[in-house]
Amino acid sequence: MNSETVAYIVRFLLHGNDALARRVGYTSDATLFGHYSVVVVPSQFWNDGIFGTLRAEPALPLSEIDGVPLLFGAPHVERLGDTIVVYADIVASAFFLLSRYEEWLHPHDLRDVHGRFVGRHSLAARAGFIHRPIVDEYGALLRKWLRDAGCAVRESAPGFEAVYLTHDVDTIAFYRHVRGFLGGIKRALFGHNVRLADVLRAQKSLQHDAAYTFPWLMAQDARVPQAHVIYFFKAAVETDRFDYPQYNLRGGDARQLFVFLRDNGCEIGLHASYFSGTQPAVIPDELQKLQEALQQPVTANRWHYLRTLQPADFGALVQAGITDDFTMGYADVAGFRLGTCRAVRWIDAQTGTVTPLVLHPLMVMDCTLSNVNYMNLQTEGEALDYVEALLSEVQKHRGEAVLLWHNSNVIGDSYHKSLYVKLLSWLRHNTKHA
Repeated sequence: MNSETVAYIVRFLLHGNDALARRVGYTSDATLFGHYSVVVVPSQFWNDGIFGTLRAEPALPLSEIDGVPLLFGAPHVERLGDTIVVYADIVASAFFLLSRYEEWLHPHDLRDVHGRFVGRHSLAARAGFIHRPIVDEYGALLRKWLRDAGCAVRESAPGFEAVYLTHDVDTIAFYRHVRGFLGGIKRALFGHNVRLADVLRAQKSLQHDAAYTFPWLMAQDARVPQAHVIYFFKAAVETDRFDYPQYNLRGGDARQLFVFLRDNGCEIGLHASYFSGTQPAVIPDELQKLQEALQQPVTANRWHYLRTLQPADFGALVQAGITDDFTMGYADVAGFRLGTCRAVRWIDAQTGTVTPLVLHPLMVMDCTLSNVNYMNLQTEGEALDYVEALLSEVQKHRGEAVLLWHNSNVIGDSYHKSLYVKLLSWLRHNTKHA
């Protein structure tokens, strides 16, 4: 573990306060304890023969330190002179979660049919803290210990550092291409919940297609005026069957939608393909394709199907020039995949280095709540209660609220449309009074 990464994690826990970070030591050398106000004693996690092996995985049940699950070290704190010495290794514990270390340790197992690490198999889910950003709780503990040691520590007021309302554009239109039109006709004729009139009306203009819910989404998102709104577009250069339907980025429908979004102040990001999940080397070509269609730079990304398979694949984003990624949520369970609700730089689990890429933790995706193979929450009330509890955690730790709602999921009989309205009302009320 290099000293720069330790220093970054300590600063992250202290919300970037460099002066306080200098008062924190990470050492087992007792002769150095007196140089610091708080010392965190490293655990065996970093030892040769443990780091990088399955022996580095925390054993369940986890111990706790002041009610917070502890991955490494012992839940013991003592005062030696003017120094608070902490044997709970919150630095290694934070590293484990922020770097997706367990996903690096399990490159092939604990995966679903798409190759994604399954949230229900994660340590956070098995230990019962998937709904808590415990890295941020470690930060609160560290600040408390600094106060106990006599340091002046100011806590940030509860609120949201940022709100991101994001939308993955898996399809621009259902029926305005040959395959979609013929499929719509077939489903209408066989009574598969599609009306023939809707299929035919979509041929008149893009605005008549059922998938064109963008004006409605725009109106809803405008109710949270401080929110950043991002639409992620596919630009696959090679495809898997899960990358369909494709749309023509240079076609009239896409150009019309791009103008509409930009005129309303929305950002456009790359929706890296499903194919790129196993072949991340194609991402620079996908990014170039999207940028050429837009005639503007693109710096944000989210993988299609949230299909980032290996932590090291983020290197392809760095190489391509992506600065911000919004993929970091589990598909099968909403919560805190990185153990934090705050934007954090990607830490390479294998090398232990901090990179320039900023990861924005995805708190919830619409279909995660309702899909039978995911959380399978049957009612809007259940989903609302669950997401509001997550939002309250984000608010408490002054994190980022990152929501993903698909334009194609706010139609039909699902509760996603009305749920989205209620969640934005909650955000508007709580950001206004923060």
